[in-house]
Amino acid sequence: MNFNLPGGRRLLLAGGELGGFWIATGVVAGVLLIVLFKEERKLVSRRAGLFLLTLRLIAAGALVSTLFEPIAARSFRETIKGRVIVAVDASESMSAADPGRTSAEREKLVKLLGISPGESIDAVSRREVARRLVGGSKAPLALLAKDHSVEAFTFAKETTSGKLDALLKTPTNPGDPAFLTTDWEPALAEALKGGKDDAPVLGVVLVTDGRRNASGDTSTTIDRLAARGIPVFPVLVGSTLPPKDAAIASVKAPESVYKGDVATIEATLKLDGLAGEEVSVTLERPGASPLRQVVTAPTDGSRPTLSFRVPLEQVGSVPLTVAIAPMLGDVRPDNDRRTVSIQVADDKAKVLLVDGEARWEFRYLRNALARDPRVSVEAIVFHQPGEGSSGDQAFTYKDRLPAKEDAVPDPLGTYDTIIVGDVDPLDLSTEAWTRIEAFVSQRGGTLVFSPGPKFAASLSAIEASRKLLPVTDPKPIDVEGAGDDASHPSLPPGVAFAPIEAVLADAGSWPMLQLASDFEETARRWKGLPRLPWVLAGRAKPGATPLALAGEDSSSALMAAQPYGLGKVLFVGTDATWRWRHRVGDAYHHRFWGQVVRWAAGGKLAAGNAFVRFGPLKPRAAEGEPTTFQARISEGVPGVGPDLLIAARVFKAGVDVDASEALAVVPLRLATGSPRTYEGVAPTLPMGAYVVRLDAPAIADALHLAMNPVPEATLEIVARDGSERVELAAARDPLDRLATATGGKVFADFEADQVPPMLGARTRQIVRTEEIPLWDQPAALLLFFGVVTVEWVTRKRVGLP
Repeated sequence: MNFNLPGGRRLLLAGGELGGFWIATGVVAGVLLIVLFKEERKLVSRRAGLFLLTLRLIAAGALVSTLFEPIAARSFRETIKGRVIVAVDASESMSAADPGRTSAEREKLVKLLGISPGESIDAVSRREVARRLVGGSKAPLALLAKDHSVEAFTFAKETTSGKLDALLKTPTNPGDPAFLTTDWEPALAEALKGGKDDAPVLGVVLVTDGRRNASGDTSTTIDRLAARGIPVFPVLVGSTLPPKDAAIASVKAPESVYKGDVATIEATLKLDGLAGEEVSVTLERPGASPLRQVVTAPTDGSRPTLSFRVPLEQVGSVPLTVAIAPMLGDVRPDNDRRTVSIQVADDKAKVLLVDGEARWEFRYLRNALARDPRVSVEAIVFHQPGEGSSGDQAFTYKDRLPAKEDAVPDPLGTYDTIIVGDVDPLDLSTEAWTRIEAFVSQRGGTLVFSPGPKFAASLSAIEASRKLLPVTDPKPIDVEGAGDDASHPSLPPGVAFAPIEAVLADAGSWPMLQLASDFEETARRWKGLPRLPWVLAGRAKPGATPLALAGEDSSSALMAAQPYGLGKVLFVGTDATWRWRHRVGDAYHHRFWGQVVRWAAGGKLAAGNAFVRFGPLKPRAAEGEPTTFQARISEGVPGVGPDLLIAARVFKAGVDVDASEALAVVPLRLATGSPRTYEGVAPTLPMGAYVVRLDAPAIADALHLAMNPVPEATLEIVARDGSERVELAAARDPLDRLATATGGKVFADFEADQVPPMLGARTRQIVRTEEIPLWDQPAALLLFFGVVTVEWVTRKRVGLP
């Protein structure tokens, strides 16, 4: 029931559905109390009796009123201000200063911020500029709070709410991964969330240098802001002219090599404001003198790349540091050095060559790999050469794959790479192909197809090889139509082996195509190689990567690669790579195939023995990235199954592992489709070096994990390769696109005082209702018990029982 009272107040009886019953109950109680009063009048005075009756009627009335659950309600109007989201960039790039401002910009910013005469604006960091724009009652953007409800955030990798002045005064820890990423998308998304009383959102003020480097697409959030009419007003902090700065922009290095190999280290330099100056760059290596190169800074602002060829003889994790010599006027010396580590293995890549006969491609390939000290090669040739053939006695032939017995692991698992040449389908049975497929998918091996003209058609006809091939429907290319090789007129016509430019530029992923230390020279050398008189090409499968084309035909992949299970497959569609030796010997042919073999063996787990291999899939990972550990158990080891308890234990390198507790224990679970492979993802680890041991108590003896020394894998967590310390110029273009898409406008930092007028005051009237339940208030309870207590005391004093 609802009763209106003066002044907009109301009385609500929540228990009114049983009102009649409660009233009847109260009447009955009142009658009984009057009857009691009449009986007590015989024993007490009229005054005492009336007093007791009054107290009892008050208690009964309070009890009956409580049963009605009365609620006092009051309605009133309230004005709600519009919301404004203010988000300030707190990433590491905001620690840079901007001495490149024009004199007019300096003057305006000094006046706006109230910079004292003794303080140079050129030395004030962007972070401090942003703090003075938003912090304090007199700050230009602090005026937004006068007419609006302001919600403040800082953002870097994550978004934090709070008082901006305090948040921006707190210095960042240099190198902290949380500040090496700039992502303003979560801050923009705050405007899409419902606020208090659904106050209207008038806009977003984004204070940043414009250097967003986070992954992910922001278009969905921007489209939703635009659809709801929420404009974004970016305030660009900093100068778009880069300051004078020399930096190591990036370093590319192989993750692992074999002992005795020469690793190619590529360093890209950023040399802003140093046009025409000579810059000295060194590569520091342990136990040897530094390598040094001098480069002249380009005048067009391009970024030169230097390559260092580093022989590695020390086994283990070898740190290599690329450093720029100190430069006068460099505003940020902390980006002049960058270190990478390479895992050097004292091992050999084990290769099995399988061919139908000792064709020229087979002979040159076998000889090239046999001369490589870091490669162990075995050959299987199904058809021996005829009697009297020249040079045949230089080889020791096997005419069948190593036999597999049920009680022992498949001997194919001892190889890193199997290269299958021009083989008659009758020589490789279905059972043999099944073993090869298991070698790739379950043991993580690499299969290389090197077909020839005799049996190329069988590659698509056999189901097992068709599944493994990275290309579909491979067919020979018409060589006659390709024309003569003008650069090699003495050679027959052929098709050019044309690596795809984007693939050629990705030296880290596809090292086999690198014929020189820089991109331009590598491309030039490929163009100068002899053409191929026989070529087999097809269309790359959806999951495969085409690496090289047959001439200019973009649909004909002459070379392609694809992952397959735990391993990978490479297709090289020619039997004439040996012609690359024409007048240059081993220079390109040996380098190509040597790098193929090293690429193929690159996925081998770092530690273990003949019974188990284990370790991280990548020996080097960036901080904050997940690290996957894997253990591959050989066939023949008993006790392997889905319920096996097995884990990788991670320890800090340089400590007594046997006497210390593991920093992390990573449970390993059976990988899908691989009955003897276990894997798991480690928690995020801080930067540093670690060692990993395998723990499998149920089968520790079978795996020989207690051998001396105990098998250990290594893991290095390095700083994330980001642009926060390298890209020092403010970027206006992404902010222009953001503002245009949402109907906002970009302002320079010295124009920040123009932002508040852009956000007109907007309010909303709402009716708010306050309800106070009277029936369960402590005062009501105290009143009831107070009345009952007084009644009891009075009754005793007048002599009533």
